[in-house]
Amino acid sequence: MAIKVLIKRQFKSGNLSEVSQLLNRLRYSAMGQQGYISSETWSDFENPNRVVVVSMWRSKDDWLAWKDSPVRGEFEGEIEKLVEIPTQFEVYELGMKS
Repeated sequence: MAIKVLIKRQFKSGNLSEVSQLLNRLRYSAMGQQGYISSETWSDFENPNRVVVVSMWRSKDDWLAWKDSPVRGEFEGEIEKLVEIPTQFEVYELGMKS
């Protein structure tokens, strides 16, 4: 079953150009991964340093394989230098469990 992952970050001020380039490179790398479907980057209207990436994957296992991959780990290391607080990950599936 397809899932959506919300990746929430609060970036330090003054780095948005670097952040944008880094997130684009990360997205292009993800596009080649098994199970990747799509992603969107959203910034807070009131605070552009708050950014949410909404990523869609074929399955939770596909997402976890990418999340734990060495390639993504390198990107995350670069991102961690630019955030104010640790990145938050939320995984959602369609519908509700009864």
